[in-house]
Amino acid sequence: MGLLKKVSLALFISIAMLATAPSVIAKPMGKIENKSPAETVVDIDKTLEISAETMKAIEDDAEKDTVMKMFKSTKQQAKEIESTVTYSIREKALGRLGKARLAYKKGKDKAEVLELMKKADDTFKELKARYHGFDGS
Repeated sequence: MGLLKKVSLALFISIAMLATAPSVIAKPMGKIENKSPAETVVDIDKTLEISAETMKAIEDDAEKDTVMKMFKSTKQQAKEIESTVTYSIREKALGRLGKARLAYKKGKDKAEVLELMKKADDTFKELKARYHGFDGS
């Protein structure tokens, strides 16, 4: 019985070492440095542009698949905005965008969806104003 305990403990330790070694040694993947302020401004402007296109598609009664793709592209573009100054506003805007998308997906009234999308768009505009109004002090 004592030998079985020693063997199982040794096996457990070796498996634990094998499982953690690759993750400890691996180089970090993904983003290495933050975007420049100019790139952040471009991302904010693109997000506002795609958001406006999404509202226009809703107003024009575009196909459901097209509008859903536009909601997704607005969300993905908004996630490109990298600024600690505007992070909380971006998350609020993404939440409102999600509510508008869900309302559209459930087939709610067009006016209600447009109102929710307008709130999201206004929050993106607030984000832009906050970013440009930040003086760093």
